Amino acid sequence: MEEEEPEPEQAIGEQMHTGMRLSNMRLEQYLSVSQPWLVPLHDLKVELSFHYRKVRETWGRRTLVSLIIGSLAFLSGSSDLSSGEFSGGGNIWKVGIEGLNAVEWQAFAMMITSFVLWALFLMRTLSEYPLMREKTIYLFVGWVSVQAGLVISIAGAPKFPFNASMFDFLGLIIGVAVLGFLSFNTWQAVMQTRDLHVVTQHSHPDPRKMQEAVRDHSLQAWVLILIVWASLVVINGWFGAHSVAYRDSSGMGIYRVLYFISGIFCVWSLIHLLWYPQMMLGATGQEIESDRAREVSRKLRGEEVAEVGQRGKCPSCGSITPITRLPTGVLEVICATEECDGVGPPGERCEDCSSVFPNRITCEGCGSSAPISNHLPDQEAW
Repeated sequence: MEEEEPEPEQAIGEQMHTGMRLSNMRLEQYLSVSQPWLVPLHDLKVELSFHYRKVRETWGRRTLVSLIIGSLAFLSGSSDLSSGEFSGGGNIWKVGIEGLNAVEWQAFAMMITSFVLWALFLMRTLSEYPLMREKTIYLFVGWVSVQAGLVISIAGAPKFPFNASMFDFLGLIIGVAVLGFLSFNTWQAVMQTRDLHVVTQHSHPDPRKMQEAVRDHSLQAWVLILIVWASLVVINGWFGAHSVAYRDSSGMGIYRVLYFISGIFCVWSLIHLLWYPQMMLGATGQEIESDRAREVSRKLRGEEVAEVGQRGKCPSCGSITPITRLPTGVLEVICATEECDGVGPPGERCEDCSSVFPNRITCEGCGSSAPISNHLPDQEAW
């Protein structure tokens, strides 16, 4: 069996900064020209088009293999090879080892195959998207929670949500709550890491360049896909649980087909959710974390000294300059006005004297003037 060729370093996490950029994309405007309130929808359309182009540009054989493995995992888990295990409903009086022995060998083989394929799919996603490893586990846990919650709910009400009591809704509510919490945690971590990445890796004295960097790293379409994925997970879980809710499930074939089809979309959108932050943030080797989680991680590693931030140094003589990168990635510069001790982000107005904080710093030691980004060496930023 041939081993898959490893993708080049650029393909792992630098595709965002090569080829087409989001800030350079332009699509014709129709309704949004006369209806300004539709401009956000136009921007979302542009961003979705950008995602589509990047998918075509960057998804290769490795991603395709992962998609196939995930799809086969769904197919094997939703089929009993016509052994009658699903349609017969099984023997409720046989449980444990005796129950496993009573399962038709075809259905048992498909179950084991599904477990193996899911394990392989999970390992591939963890290895292909290293920045999203922790969030991959979160999303899988949320997915399983919804599936388990719907099984519990539909077990007491086969026509769920019809003819269901409030108690029957409890399983679904808990599952959706777990999925919602973990999805929110993932969204927050990706957003805050994106903000840190833009500030530390794309800082520029020209505010127009900074606006382009912010636009290039927009996550509107990614958030939409996260919402769509979470919705598909609930729908997919309902199809799966409903297809085996009746002991006579001979008429449930359509639900199994819909379960399989929606499952493929779940797999595709999950890979998209993991791929885009990996592509955007590059092969930095750092986990995607929220600001608070990053702060706690530093303390656990004994890096309390990092709380003071990174002080700027003159690129010419090495003298300390009045610019600091905080642990959160935010830049703070001392106001250049005499007798003013104000501190704030470059380009913003000082609250004490209303002067604009400088984007260039003149070294008091050697007199050289350079952009702020030159005073903060890249090797000290993640």
